[in-house]
Amino acid sequence: MIMVPSVGAVLADYGAQVVKIEPLDGDLNRRGHQIPGMPIHATGYGYCFLPDNRGKRSLSLDLKAPEAKGIVRRLVEGADVFLTNYRPKALERLGLGWPELQSVNPRLVYAHGTGFGDAGAEVDKPGFDTVCYWSRSGMEANVFPTDGWLGPLGYGTGDHPGGMALLSAVLLALLARERSGQGTRVSSSLLANGAWSNSVMIQARLLEAEFLERRPREEARNVTSVYYRAGDRRIFKIAMVDIPRDWPKLCRAIGRPELIDDSRYATLEQRTQEGRMRELIQICDQVFAGRPMDHWQRVLEEHDLPYSVVATYDDVVADEQMAANGVFLDIEDPELGRVRTVETPLHLESHPKVTRGPAPRLGEHSRAILAEIGLASNEIDALVKHEVVAEIKEKT
Repeated sequence: MIMVPSVGAVLADYGAQVVKIEPLDGDLNRRGHQIPGMPIHATGYGYCFLPDNRGKRSLSLDLKAPEAKGIVRRLVEGADVFLTNYRPKALERLGLGWPELQSVNPRLVYAHGTGFGDAGAEVDKPGFDTVCYWSRSGMEANVFPTDGWLGPLGYGTGDHPGGMALLSAVLLALLARERSGQGTRVSSSLLANGAWSNSVMIQARLLEAEFLERRPREEARNVTSVYYRAGDRRIFKIAMVDIPRDWPKLCRAIGRPELIDDSRYATLEQRTQEGRMRELIQICDQVFAGRPMDHWQRVLEEHDLPYSVVATYDDVVADEQMAANGVFLDIEDPELGRVRTVETPLHLESHPKVTRGPAPRLGEHSRAILAEIGLASNEIDALVKHEVVAEIKEKT
């Protein structure tokens, strides 16, 4: 729903004409906001669809209809890239596999985003980022509370890293085609991207490193591997990676410089003795609870310590640093007017992104696209009448 469309979103950003082929009832992501537990928009606006589909054109087509095969092939004849997230058996049934489309256009770059990869017993299983990327990679197991259940993860937060990996493969294939004249098939999976995202910990296991028993927060082995709460109840976290350099900074930041040379805590070896981290966490808890978050932000920045407030979504949309770096984009939406959306994360200094439009309404461009590939008006009328093609419909 998101991984493969995100590739098209970036390509559209840089001027590609992206045709989104959708079933007659629309891409499932048009209805993602209706999943129980998702935020509720006052108008029922389908916000899930916007970030990955703005600037595209929508062709609403029943791919199972006999006429659809010829329509897709005509589109492929003039295409540079074909993007799909269909499962292999479905592509085979529809005649949209790589061998079939390669015969239509040998220069085509065929990009397949999958849940579970290109081989093995699970290739045709349904897969979403919550299961393929997060659960299967080991990342979720590592963040489960020791005394409870993990809450819901963000919508599509594993899809976008996977999409950027697939985009990289597409761009490499386009570069190779410039040199060879030949297209190729490229792929990436949520399964592989989950493993890549968690590769350091997986590498440790591959080398049979010993994993330490997980402990509750108060028994943590690292004073900065836990979250702290400021006096105004804001939660934040500090990242202390260069430990010899950052330990004195932390002690000074919390107003306890005497801890730097304290015989109990002066070295990492001393701090990791049984019970010492518990003592330090208690000290930090007491100190941080005494002042509000804006105080600690100033202090931590003065001491050059990496940190972040655990941001709420209200914090994110008001984030001045994100705004300064173009993380948000204003577009005109036919339903809501001027709205902000999240920008795709790539920037080319000498090639600015083109002006982007809204996400298309379902079937908004069906007639125009079919006319462009040579279908006469009466042929299009017949396809609409026989429900092979759908014209514009309002968003759901």
